[in-house]
Amino acid sequence: MKGSNSTVRRQPAARRTILAALAGIAGAAGFASLAALAGILGAPVALAAGAPGAATPLVQPGSPVTIGIANLGPHPSLAMTIQGFKDEMAREGYVDGKNVNYAYSDANFTQALMPQMFSQILTKNPALILTVTTSVSQVARSVVTNPAIPLVFTEVTDPVAAGLTPNWQHGSDRFNGSSDLQDFDAVLAFAKKLLPGVKSFGTLYNAGEANDVVTTHALEAAAKRAGLEFKPVSVDSVNDIPQRAQMLEGVGFVYITGSNLVQSAIPAVAASMQRMKVPVISSETEAIKKGMATASYAVSLQSVGANAARVAVRVLRGEKTSAMPVMLPGKADYVSQISRSQFAKIGLTVPKSFEDCKCFID
Repeated sequence: MKGSNSTVRRQPAARRTILAALAGIAGAAGFASLAALAGILGAPVALAAGAPGAATPLVQPGSPVTIGIANLGPHPSLAMTIQGFKDEMAREGYVDGKNVNYAYSDANFTQALMPQMFSQILTKNPALILTVTTSVSQVARSVVTNPAIPLVFTEVTDPVAAGLTPNWQHGSDRFNGSSDLQDFDAVLAFAKKLLPGVKSFGTLYNAGEANDVVTTHALEAAAKRAGLEFKPVSVDSVNDIPQRAQMLEGVGFVYITGSNLVQSAIPAVAASMQRMKVPVISSETEAIKKGMATASYAVSLQSVGANAARVAVRVLRGEKTSAMPVMLPGKADYVSQISRSQFAKIGLTVPKSFEDCKCFID
């Protein structure tokens, strides 16, 4: 994942199978070019300024630039993604307060406030807007009407199913960015090693959220390949979670995805699982640090933000969003963590095969 924009990156077989599973959800037409994507996850870097056919930068090198950041709401996980974006922008020469200013606004997790959020950002005349999460990105398409302002998304699992890009190999005429799509084959391989003899797992998901539906279908396909029984349980609101979580009693472990709805109620999920002595494996890195997960195998949220920054830099330098593939996490973007204390609370011990993993948080 690291390195120059000209690097050609290839996907493992597991990632190809996940994308194939997504094709069945978004429709064959939307994923017609996935076969090509399986071998290509990068694009040539833009031509140098002044060269024949060179792209025209949105802003001149060294000139001050304003970048809008539209966020779903204040949340530690989303804050980490935004910080990863800013840190990578700084490494690329866009230093906050020096030659770049960030116009931040959030919707406080309220859909009705999103137009107002974008209005506040647009008063700052941004050269580009970062949209954080699928719902924010979808609203941006309709409320940011100036075609001269490119949009870069992050924390979006499937931009094709969400209607943001036509396929994985190309952005739309205004939208591109970074996906947080997990490699679920790798997640389940980690779980089977961590919990020897496990036969099943479950998850909670919001049937009304595109990301959740995509993730659940991909998990179902990965479970079949791993030989595990899979039990998905849908939830309609935060208030449903304590009761619905009880339906997962008896599974080998519960996998917590990046679902906005479920993530907002992690304490309730964790409390239910601890009562039932069910291990929790989180798809995000923060829950385990707060005693709300047994382990995590996850894409670093900072990496997801950094990948969005790499797209943003190329756009600011004049590349078209439609000429670049969507950025996907690579192997170096994953982080594994294990909590000995949480294992002990549910009466389990960590296998000896993990003794030298350097992934324990306590």
